[in-house]
Amino acid sequence: MYEKANKYCSGRHKTVQERTMTYLLHYLKLDGLGGCEQLTTLPTEVPNDGAHWVHLDCAQVEGRRWLDDIDSIPEAVVDALFADETRPRTVKMGNGILVTLRGVNLNPDSDPSDMVSLRLWMTPHFVVSTRRRRLLSVMDQVTQLEQGVGAESVADLVATLTHTLTVRMAGIIDGIEDRLGELEEEMSSQILPEQRSVLVERRLQTVRLRRFLVPQKEAIVRLSTDIQAWMTKEQLAHIHEAANEITRYVEGLESLRERCVLMQEEFTNHQAEKMNARMYVLSILSGIFMPLGFLTGLFGINIGGMPGTDNSTAFWVFCVVLVVLGGGQFLLMRKSRWF
Repeated sequence: MYEKANKYCSGRHKTVQERTMTYLLHYLKLDGLGGCEQLTTLPTEVPNDGAHWVHLDCAQVEGRRWLDDIDSIPEAVVDALFADETRPRTVKMGNGILVTLRGVNLNPDSDPSDMVSLRLWMTPHFVVSTRRRRLLSVMDQVTQLEQGVGAESVADLVATLTHTLTVRMAGIIDGIEDRLGELEEEMSSQILPEQRSVLVERRLQTVRLRRFLVPQKEAIVRLSTDIQAWMTKEQLAHIHEAANEITRYVEGLESLRERCVLMQEEFTNHQAEKMNARMYVLSILSGIFMPLGFLTGLFGINIGGMPGTDNSTAFWVFCVVLVVLGGGQFLLMRKSRWF
């Protein structure tokens, strides 16, 4: 990296609430040395010199109106930056490049697999980005610029953002893998019903992450091709490293998904074995008591001619016969290795 200067943003202590434009989260003019100047007046045209970064809250329509007033930004770009749903992609639009990426959700009390989108449209001297939810990777870049150790150009900013978004995924994927490993050890010794909910949750997390990481890998690879004329070899290396990391994450998620499927099958097999064992016991008991039930039903009819009705010991004799018959059936099944 180039030598960073210890220059702070001139508007560092201003908060979003203090600005007149609440949809404007940041407007930073990079000084080329790792620092920035924070501005509050948005440009009326796309800058053709220096390095400018405008970061907007796309939940507020005022930002869209500002972009609509800039003739050199196509309407398709504005629609993409303010779309409700996005998937990772890289495409040339107008005289710039539109990039949509996703980052893990590390906000408090949030599910990391509920990935947060970051949309960017860039030219060699200008970047406009939008978000609906806070993304810590963006906040990190702003903090570094405020401290004078941030990006030095638009290409450097894009490369750093891409690399930071990718690196933050490692801890989440490793955490899912560690929890699945613990669950596998638990299931190897004892399978419990509550383990199923944990397994389903982990499987859904891998599905959600993979849903966005597969197209994100393609978007980053396309980005490294489309933006290479703006970048140094070191910046391109950051992009390529991010693409390689995404590929590794996708392969890891594939492995985790297969492990989840195998564990789900193991749980299902265990439940089926328990059910079969119970049904087998019931079948044995049914086999023993079926002839006994037939005899008790036969001798329970209340019609004339029934033997033993005048004998006071007939009931006890009948009970002994039932016990002997049931015991004989039990021994016969045992000898036949039915259980």
